[in-house]
Amino acid sequence: MGCGPARDNSAVDASLVEWRHRAANSLMAASAVVYLPAVALLLAGKGPPVAWSVQATMLAGYAVTVFCAALRGTDYRTRAWVFMTAGYAAMVVGNIAAPQGPFVRALPVVLPMITMVLFGARAGRAATVVSIAVLLFAPLLNGAPLLVGIITTASAEAPVPPGVTWTQSAVLTALLVALMILLDRFHQFLMQSLAGLEQEAAGRRDAYHDLEREMAERKRLEREVARVGDEERRRLGHEIHDGVCQQLTGALLRSEAMARRVGRGETPAPEEFSALSSLLEETIDEAHGVAKGLCPLGADAGALETAVRTLVRRTSEASGIACSIEVAGDVTVTDAVTAQHLYRVAQEAVSNAMRHAHAGRIAVALRGDAEGLLLAVEDDGDGLPEGNPAEGMGLRTMAYRAGLLEGEFAIGSGRAGGTRVFCRVPRSGLAGPEAKESGVRIQKKTIHED
Repeated sequence: MGCGPARDNSAVDASLVEWRHRAANSLMAASAVVYLPAVALLLAGKGPPVAWSVQATMLAGYAVTVFCAALRGTDYRTRAWVFMTAGYAAMVVGNIAAPQGPFVRALPVVLPMITMVLFGARAGRAATVVSIAVLLFAPLLNGAPLLVGIITTASAEAPVPPGVTWTQSAVLTALLVALMILLDRFHQFLMQSLAGLEQEAAGRRDAYHDLEREMAERKRLEREVARVGDEERRRLGHEIHDGVCQQLTGALLRSEAMARRVGRGETPAPEEFSALSSLLEETIDEAHGVAKGLCPLGADAGALETAVRTLVRRTSEASGIACSIEVAGDVTVTDAVTAQHLYRVAQEAVSNAMRHAHAGRIAVALRGDAEGLLLAVEDDGDGLPEGNPAEGMGLRTMAYRAGLLEGEFAIGSGRAGGTRVFCRVPRSGLAGPEAKESGVRIQKKTIHED
């Protein structure tokens, strides 16, 4: 009988202890009921003629069984050991007193099986050794002078030939060993199966928790994208209110003033028409700027490059930071939604460099090749903050957009210090974001891209 595999699985052990507790309770309760008729016959003097010590041992064993069965709420292991000790005492005394009795000859085979089920393979093997010793040597003590009258009784019947007793002991020993080997192997298989099932269940629980976290993160990112859109709309609304609407109001007031003068028979001066015309031109330019903010990309395949160039120029004009762009290869994107996502990634990266990094220079790279498209934004600012760089900088939103495009997103240190944001989208992702939504994780690393 080999040793079972080492296990370190608390969940399996806890389930096994609970099952053994219930099994021990059932075994003790059933034993207290089914042995009652035999005990009653023994007390009535109807049983086999045995010494008083044998009867006392049997009655004490039954009393222990009833006592253990009654204490169902206590720890099963203590009760089970007491119960099994009583059984082994009955086995030893019975095999000495009546080696041909079917009950006492069956006990050495049955008790190791019960021990293995309730206490495990190691205890079962030890019980097997004890049972083999009892089967082989206890019958030899029958009729020993020191035990006559104490355990054994003088019998008028012809003694059983020793060869018969030895044959029975050898057969029962062989049967016990065969059964215990089989039970031991089955016990190992059961433990391995339980451990495997628990590992599978733990894997499924982890996968479920990961899925829950992914869904929660996805919802949070969707809310973040929606929030960014709402902020952009509010900003454009303020621009329309404070810019276009004010200018149109001014043009309306000028037109009404000119209309009143015409109504009084006066002729407006040419300068007044020029001022009104200039105001309307400014309003048109302002409206064009607002429209560009609402939809910075056109419908053509080269709209991404044009929009990023405009972003770089406006950032440089608005902030005074030296902002440059490098375009190489085929950077056309036919899908408008994909181009929109890439533009928003560039916009967020440039905005982070301008607002958080205290950069003096921002370099934007847009490169295309046969494998896909690379977008990189690098600055010479303060570099990455300590701890998690994804907190409070919109990087998860950029990673989310890259994931929608089946892309790779990373943030790391630039070649000359500062920070570099890196987004590479394969050609398959440039066709549109509807195919896959892989959860791209933000990687923090040093990036050197030639």
